[in-house]
Amino acid sequence: MRTKRELEVERRQIYRCELTSCPCCNGPLKALNQVNGRKTVQKLGEVLWIGYRPYRCENPLCQGERFGSSEWNQIAPKDCTYGYDVIGQIGWERQTYHRTFGEIHKDLSTRIQISEKQVSYLYHERYLPLLACHERIKWPELREISESCGLILTMDGLAPEGGEAQLWLIRELRSNLTLRSGYLSRQDQATFEHFLAPIVEHGLKVSYVLSDKQRGLLPAVESTFGPETNHVFCQPHYLNNLSEPLSAADESMKVTLRKAVRSEVGEMIRQEEVESPGVLTVTGLIPTAMGEQPDEET
Repeated sequence: MRTKRELEVERRQIYRCELTSCPCCNGPLKALNQVNGRKTVQKLGEVLWIGYRPYRCENPLCQGERFGSSEWNQIAPKDCTYGYDVIGQIGWERQTYHRTFGEIHKDLSTRIQISEKQVSYLYHERYLPLLACHERIKWPELREISESCGLILTMDGLAPEGGEAQLWLIRELRSNLTLRSGYLSRQDQATFEHFLAPIVEHGLKVSYVLSDKQRGLLPAVESTFGPETNHVFCQPHYLNNLSEPLSAADESMKVTLRKAVRSEVGEMIRQEEVESPGVLTVTGLIPTAMGEQPDEET
């Protein structure tokens, strides 16, 4: 059973519809003698009790359509008792400072009543959808890039843990926008084709795709975007794969060289004078005491 929060309301506010006429028929609106949307909202600076008085269109053709308050909607999301400022704070700390939900909860719990699980819920179910809605205003910019020179897409998946689904992201490099993000339970051609298909369905032209060399992704990119799309691979991974045999050959060469040098001049190599077995030099705040030094000849 969930423990009921005990909040002390600091301010009460009832909002009214801001419209002066019906947006459908331009007819008069009538204020109703009732309060809807009553709830207690926690903000970073105060606890509010809010509600709104709806207006109803008097035109029979509108069938009594009701309109709420836009100002009421700006306090907190519908069916949510945490303000937009709380949600924004969680998203800001998570994405800007890469803080864990536990660290964010520790900070917020001194200001509002919230659990660590609720912090995670607000981030995934409230903040991320709001962020996606915000990026929708960049759609004309994305369309312009597509029509002028084509999109440059980068695709990558985070390594899954314990057999869980893998999180994949598709970003456009020129605009730095996230086009697609989602969990993929498999990494075969059919799965990647389903993941990429909405980009083509929106009429966007893709010029380049940058990704790792997953086996199922190669044919999926060609079948979805067409064979004329350039598909290049991540250079750090490519260089790491290239350096592995070179590093192994270099290490083998050094071992062979040491053996050759020791076999030829090993007896001539000067042995270091040591203070004690295994210790060559000791310095710092507590150095080894120096023994008596012989008098120099005059």
